[in-house]
Amino acid sequence: MKQDPQAKGAFLAHPVDVQTFHLFPLPNYGSGMNPFYTVLAIWVGCLLLVSVLSTDPSSFSEANERERYAGRLLTFWTLNALQAMVVTAGAAFILPNIFVREPGWFMTFGLLCGFVFMTVVFSLVSLFGNVGKAMAIVLLVLQIAGAGGTYPVELIPPFFQQLNPWLPFTYAIDVMREAVGGIVWENVEHDVKRLLLFAVAALLAGLLLKGSLNPWMRVLKEKAVQSGLFH
Repeated sequence: MKQDPQAKGAFLAHPVDVQTFHLFPLPNYGSGMNPFYTVLAIWVGCLLLVSVLSTDPSSFSEANERERYAGRLLTFWTLNALQAMVVTAGAAFILPNIFVREPGWFMTFGLLCGFVFMTVVFSLVSLFGNVGKAMAIVLLVLQIAGAGGTYPVELIPPFFQQLNPWLPFTYAIDVMREAVGGIVWENVEHDVKRLLLFAVAALLAGLLLKGSLNPWMRVLKEKAVQSGLFH
């Protein structure tokens, strides 16, 4: 009889008082998905470039295979940088209701992602031809499902959880999220290092294997043309 029934009722109704602190608030869902779709657009831009332009120049016969690989890669890097600038500038400054906390860094990280993606895709296509294009498309599909861009990594199937650390999208999306919500430089340093490892690996593969694989791929391409199934 001495206890306050209203106080006890209030305690039973709310035994825990939860306080929420927004560290990196975003105004809407679209802003949160912006990094994923920006990274996706940059990769698709790389695929379009290798589909429209030739990775093996027919001229410059006096240059060796490595020199031709490096020279054409510079051309693709330049074109992809223009693509990445258009994509990131549009998301940061033009699209309505899309929030980006650090637009300058958003564009810078987008250029870095484009540099890495273009190196990977160009190396695949330069080394393996049409087979390399298929490999780049398959890699894109795996990254959409396994990079944690749409769902947390903990909620995706175990196969993709194991694949997640080996995908460029994983670190590209994370570094773009830093610019959207708020930068933690330790996270940026981690993601940038991982992205550069992909670029270095692809670049070394292209420089070291181009000369030895090119004769084999030339024969395979001639057989494919003779079959009438490929161009």
